[in-house]
Parts: sequence; C-alpha cells; structure tokens
Amino acid sequence: MRPLAPLLLSLLLMLVGCAPNLVIHPFRAAPLALDGPAPDVVVLSISGRCAPPCVSPRDNWDYLSSRGTLDRLADTISAAGYRVQVAGYASHPAALAQSPYLATAQRGFESLLADFDRMNRGWLGGPRPPRVVMLAHSHGVVWSHLLTRRYPQVPFALQIDLDGICVAWGSDYGAALRDVPAPPEGLPSARAACDKVNVKGRGVAYKDIVWPNVARNLEVQSKRLPSRTGASGGLPVNYLFELSANRRLDGTTGGLERFVSAREDHGAVTRPGSDALNWVTARTNVILQTWKTQDAALSPSDRPDAHRPDPSQPDPGLPRPSPSER
Repeated sequence: MRPLAPLLLSLLLMLVGCAPNLVIHPFRAAPLALDGPAPDVVVLSISGRCAPPCVSPRDNWDYLSSRGTLDRLADTISAAGYRVQVAGYASHPAALAQSPYLATAQRGFESLLADFDRMNRGWLGGPRPPRVVMLAHSHGVVWSHLLTRRYPQVPFALQIDLDGICVAWGSDYGAALRDVPAPPEGLPSARAACDKVNVKGRGVAYKDIVWPNVARNLEVQSKRLPSRTGASGGLPVNYLFELSANRRLDGTTGGLERFVSAREDHGAVTRPGSDALNWVTARTNVILQTWKTQDAALSPSDRPDAHRPDPSQPDPGLPRPSPSER
C-alpha cells in the first residue's frame, strides 16, 4: 500500500481543488436586467459539479462567475462593440440551493428557466432580440444542452462546452429532481438528460447533441494523458475528462469546433488564462466578425447600435422598451 500513498494524496488534492470556495467573487460584467432595455448579447453560464469533500448537488456553486471565466467571455464580446449582460447559475435542479460552505444561496436550473422564460416572452420576441450565448462546464454542459433542447424555437448564437460530463448525473440529481416540478408534457426531463439517442446507428448522449437552433458550438475537452501543467495550474494526471465529440442530430458537424487541451485537467480548462479559454476567445473573435458582417447587412434601424445615444450630443437618456419588449 505504501507505493500508492503519493498517488492517493495526489488524487485527494485534485478533488479538494474542485471543492467550493468560501468566498464568492461577483462578476464585473453588467448583470442580466430583464426589466430594462435589451442588450445586444446575453451570456448565460452554468457551472458544474463540485467534488469531494463537498456534497453534490447541495454544494454546487457558480464558480464560472467567481473565477472570472464569465467575465473573460463577456469582455471579449464587449470589445467588439456589443452591449453585453450576463448571468451565472449553479448545477442544481432547484431555483435556489444553500450550501453550508457558502454565505449566499446559489441559483439553479429552475432560476435559469424562469429567467429564460421571461426573456423569451420579452426581449426575444421584440424587434431587436439579443443574441444568446451559453457557457458551461462539466455537469453544467448537460443543463445547457437541456435548455437549448427545451426551447427549439429560440435561436442560440453560440454554445460553449467546457469538458461536459455525465458521470454521477443520476445519483447526484435523482432525489433533488423529485422536489421540482416536472416539465410540461412533451418537453425533455432533466432525469433523462444523460440518456442516449440513436445517431447514424450509434448511441450518442444528449449532452453531445448540438440542436438545430444552435448556430455555433465550441467544445473544449481536457487532456487524456499525463503531462506538464500550463499556466492555469491543475495537476499532471487528469482525473476526469470527456472523450465523445459533439455532433448534430443527423451526425454532421456543421458549425461545430473542438479543442483538446493537452496541458490542462478537468478543472483547469475553466481558468480565465487557460489554453482552453484562450482558444475559446480566439474562436469567439472569429465568430464576432461573422456577426458584424450579418449586422452590416441589416437596415440601419435594425442594427444593434442603432438606438445608442450619440456621444457628441447631450445625453438623451436611456431608450424605453416598447410594449413588446417588456
């Protein structure tokens, strides 16, 4: 047993490294404000599962906001001239979950559904709907793909998956899902979110399906083999990683890109300065140029910047949303 001690110690350190922090740092980006005018882009992030010694889903928390991952993506989009609002959620079926390790309750999938339903009935039905971007990690990827599947009529401009996994999905959320309302008849349930669907004769997990209403998908997978770590930290041996590549329901890969981070483990791919996030932001910048081209083809009144105040004129005040945007 003695030769196994270093390995067991390393494993323990890896797991503890993913446990919840006691201090949550708020994001810097403009928060989602559904009572106000629509921004150009909404970014919604869903963090993943915590690891021992925490208890999932009770202790799952919104670390993508706290680590600055959400801000890194929002800053990239804002730098292209778009007005961005963001919101972050924890991997929990309920609207709110309180961990004894955290001072504030964490907003879960039911809160995301409530926010998205308001957005769908308001901004997304208006004359200038914002583009919707999803950012998720680990179990959060499962929730993200469930959301895009629940709203097939809503276009999602970009979906970013950071090492999505289904490990322990049923054992983690089975009991908690009994305490939340079942989805309306005909809509997919979170209980089956990690089930498989037949794609070209093989079973593919629902979390690996990019639905037709998603225009672009960027998928990051962490390293498979031991390696030196990068600037984002982590450990030489990865303890959890994704192997299956995303695809469309018909088996094609149009609009999908994948990056395997050779130096980063399951947790390190979420760090703002990671190789993974550097790749995500670089590819997002390319996608932003496509958006700019699309916007240029719109009539002047429909462009995202059409209703911004002219900085050379006295401040006219914020534009008021029309009744269809409220």
